Amino acid sequence: MPSRDAWQQAIDQLGFPAALEPSLDLRRDTGFRPTNFRGQSTGFEFYLEPAADVLASYSHITAKVGTRDKCATFRWGGDMAECGAALSAAAALAKVADGIYFYPDDDILYGADEAVAATQTDLASI
Repeated sequence: MPSRDAWQQAIDQLGFPAALEPSLDLRRDTGFRPTNFRGQSTGFEFYLEPAADVLASYSHITAKVGTRDKCATFRWGGDMAECGAALSAAAALAKVADGIYFYPDDDILYGADEAVAATQTDLASI
């Protein structure tokens, strides 16, 4: 897992308009995480859990997850700023951690580069 600073650097390098809270500790902090999106205070829920826990419900992605042992889950409410912050953070984390991006509601599974491209498209409509 990257540090918060490495994660934020990836967000910045990808041109995503999100800023993680400075004190964020990916290994310890869960639940609602304050974030800025396009200069607006917002946030999203973040959980880091064993991959096996997630794969118990989504076994069809096991081959794509491979040997990765952690899964990060992002949740947001109906606020589009929360959505933009969560999408930005998730895609950048996939990129910096050599992860995959899975959206279970639509059964979408992206590699990191695909997640970045999809997020850039999504952010243009937010």
